[in-house]
Amino acid sequence: MKRKPDKNSKFAERLRGLRRERCLSMDALCEKFNEGQTTIRLCKSTVSRYEQGTQEPMLSTVAALADFFHVSPVYLIGDSNDRSCTASNIQNSAVVQGNHATTLIVRNGGVHERELDESEVELLRILDFLDVKGRTALMSYAFELEEKQKQRAEN
Repeated sequence: MKRKPDKNSKFAERLRGLRRERCLSMDALCEKFNEGQTTIRLCKSTVSRYEQGTQEPMLSTVAALADFFHVSPVYLIGDSNDRSCTASNIQNSAVVQGNHATTLIVRNGGVHERELDESEVELLRILDFLDVKGRTALMSYAFELEEKQKQRAEN
């Protein structure tokens, strides 16, 4: 028996909202989501049914989607309005895991190799997650901060 469409279900509303915030079509969401998955696969028709409220996802799918969007599963299903990082998201953080990377930094033609500190690793993790609009906003804000720092240094 088919369920009656429920576009107002919290899960449907939040999934649709998160997808649109990241400027992802249903096809693009499926493609990006499926890249990082080994067991759960999404197709456009499934996402459409989720967003129409005619199909509810399995708990493992909710968890995977929450991880993909970097929100709490509790937020995604509508039981909380707090999007913030959950314990599982924090545990997946490169800083908490202790992952460090080495980088080449080019300044004035010179190349310097050094290990990134924890905050740099975390910023790169966030940058990697952002779409083009998010990266543009982050870069714009970073340039503003840089200018303010230069002005403080001059005074």
